Amino acid sequence: MSRYDVETLVRDTFLSHEAEADEGGGDLTGAVRARVARRRRRARAAGAGAAAVAVLVTAGVVPALTGERPARPSAVDTAAEDRAATADWRWESSLGAEIRVPAHWAVNDSGCGMTDAPSVVRGKTVERACWSPEPADKEIAVLDQWPMEPSQPGGAGFVQRAVDVGGVLAVRAEGRLPDGRFAGTVTVSGRQVAVTVRTRDEATTRRILDSFRLVETDHAGCPTRLVPVAPAPLPGQKSPGPPTAQTTEDRKRTPFVPSDPSSISVCSYGSLDPYGERRDRIEASARLTGAEAVALAAALNAARPGGNPAPPGLACARPDPVGYEALLLVRHQGDEVWVRVNWNGCTRGLDNGASRAQLTMSLLRNIMGPMKTGYSLSHDLPD
Repeated sequence: MSRYDVETLVRDTFLSHEAEADEGGGDLTGAVRARVARRRRRARAAGAGAAAVAVLVTAGVVPALTGERPARPSAVDTAAEDRAATADWRWESSLGAEIRVPAHWAVNDSGCGMTDAPSVVRGKTVERACWSPEPADKEIAVLDQWPMEPSQPGGAGFVQRAVDVGGVLAVRAEGRLPDGRFAGTVTVSGRQVAVTVRTRDEATTRRILDSFRLVETDHAGCPTRLVPVAPAPLPGQKSPGPPTAQTTEDRKRTPFVPSDPSSISVCSYGSLDPYGERRDRIEASARLTGAEAVALAAALNAARPGGNPAPPGLACARPDPVGYEALLLVRHQGDEVWVRVNWNGCTRGLDNGASRAQLTMSLLRNIMGPMKTGYSLSHDLPD
């Protein structure tokens, strides 16, 4: 069957089932058309003409292709999962979804140079380009826009069923791989987010899949989409709050952030995806407490007052309230200070809504280190 025939079959199939989707599913036909168009553009850029067909298979539309009618969506009891939580499991967040994984699992140990250690994968951006085969006994859970292929060539078929995730239609698939691992996916096509799980234990795979949930604010307190955060006024603008340009003595009296925070959440959004499109969803998050939070606060307070100079050749306009690459939520005695962080574009540096401070490479490493995601710079920062 040609690619044209497959796309026509998928379009006609979704038209026949479109009335069965709730509001969370959205316009399935339009979504498929848009997704195919995007994948065609990306495939031409990457030289992979089969990407448009592959995404349809991995996005959980196999029941539609085969004519199988999905079962009535069944709700996932996330409240029961919360009640069953123990100290040896933790939450991980990306793209407006969260999963719970064993606390000892690594982060982003996949792809080039991966080990056989268990790992959660989320928010990967910059990484080395090489091919490392996945060990047959590796345990892994991946949060991404689309699920990874759940089976391997020659593997048994995966049982698929429609499920309800927080009132949104999703597709869940489970089965066993030829290497013996238990695998599964949950795909929410309407939100462009999915989890793929492969472990050696059926109960572990099922528990991770059961924990999958959609959130507007994640476990670290981070908004899962960019929200407007008022920037500090530019020099010369009137401000109803503290002065925008602080001297060193001013900073001693009024630190940039509280020096003894109870916690600092780091929310990483990034700037542009590999295809040049602006990201507006969270890539990863982490919540620092204790000595880690105090150390980061000290590094922020030691930053030089005033934002980084604009890169040469860029005409900088008024700061965009949703134009930031990371957000820091600094909590202290019931209050919360939001700090915008930018390392690309015009208004680079730190911004707490009242004043600005300069960003250096060492400070950026301190901020982004807990993410373990990588980041890219369009222009150099001072050391």
